[in-house]
Amino acid sequence: MGSEQPERIARRQLEDVILPFWLENGIDTEHGGFFTCFDNRGRRRLSTNKFTWSQGRFVWLLARAARLADRGLLSLDRLGFDPGTLVRHAERGASFLLEHAVRPDGQCAYVLDERGGTALDEKGGPLPAERSIFADAFVAMGLAELTRYTGSPDHLPTIDLIVQRIADDVEAGDPPTPPYPLPPGCSGFGARMIVLNARLDQARAHQAAAGTQAPGTAVPYADELRAARRAMIAHREDSGLFTETFVADPGKGDTVLARHRTPGHALEGIWMALEAGQLLGETGDDGDLVASVSALCEAGWDDEHGGLFRYVGVSGRPYGGPYEDLVRRTWSTKLWWVHTEAAYATRLAAERYGDREAAGWFDRVWDYTLGTFPGGADGEEWVQIRDRAGAPLDEVVALPVKDPYHISRNLMQIVELSELGAQGEQP
Repeated sequence: MGSEQPERIARRQLEDVILPFWLENGIDTEHGGFFTCFDNRGRRRLSTNKFTWSQGRFVWLLARAARLADRGLLSLDRLGFDPGTLVRHAERGASFLLEHAVRPDGQCAYVLDERGGTALDEKGGPLPAERSIFADAFVAMGLAELTRYTGSPDHLPTIDLIVQRIADDVEAGDPPTPPYPLPPGCSGFGARMIVLNARLDQARAHQAAAGTQAPGTAVPYADELRAARRAMIAHREDSGLFTETFVADPGKGDTVLARHRTPGHALEGIWMALEAGQLLGETGDDGDLVASVSALCEAGWDDEHGGLFRYVGVSGRPYGGPYEDLVRRTWSTKLWWVHTEAAYATRLAAERYGDREAAGWFDRVWDYTLGTFPGGADGEEWVQIRDRAGAPLDEVVALPVKDPYHISRNLMQIVELSELGAQGEQP
């Protein structure tokens, strides 16, 4: 990569690789919504089903890309797209979700067919009609990012309904978390993190609709955002790592479920906590959070092949359940989202907080990421799932989709970080 600035590389990946793939292949101009069921190499569309999880993420992607394009940080002219076109597609995607996925009580359908009806499996039978707080959250977050662009308050009641429903479910315990539900009595870091992410986007959407985004102005839903931040940070250990799963039964503290850690998840949560603290003006624990960045990279780094393991600490007695099976089976894989989230978290810690150790980790993570995941001869866009040595894996992670979210989000965050500078302005 030489001495080229990371934000220039990130922008080029967005303009030349990531966004062209999704703008060409992902938008359903006939029925609304988006196609995301591609194989890992991006060469075949496997289904026209529309998982709500990725539909909300696609709305978010288009709205955020439009904001960057407005500020001259992205250029999509050669693809025939401008900010207005992106937002029109985002609004149409939002309408698809509001018409077909969002229910009156704030729950959302898990998966829809091409037209927005009940999705069927390959034999013509109904797919599991599960609900997931993650799918719900991404609907709210997509609507929130669209609101940040338009400034219209129209979607705020839906955002508030969905986010409060998620927060209540997590607080009550055992929230629905497909595709890998935890056993009863277990509390996952991911659920706390998605509440924080949704609360952060909710607050920013309300600020945009009210025209009160200037520093020092009141933060909407400040108490709820503060509580979500504290609940997520409660998973932080003295070592700097984060407990992935709290297991209520003290007799099962030596199980894989209780002992494993997920460095990528924690790194993702850290930047959310830093940005939420910045928005709230509460930065007293920033030092601990920044210190965790390097501790997590150290714990997750594969000294033999490079890159970050999906899971570490995978030892102990079996607890049981589909999530633990996933941990045991895939702990050594190298995933796109782990590395792009780590890239942004380390870059943020280095640039905004002056952490030299994090700067060194950014260089290692960034070089590995760019040398491993872009498809090249292996596939279109980025090949998001690799084995320990970096070879492509034609497997499914979570949902049977090629997700348009993490790579785009984190590359755009790196581009924005340079513009916003070290003064701590909000992205």
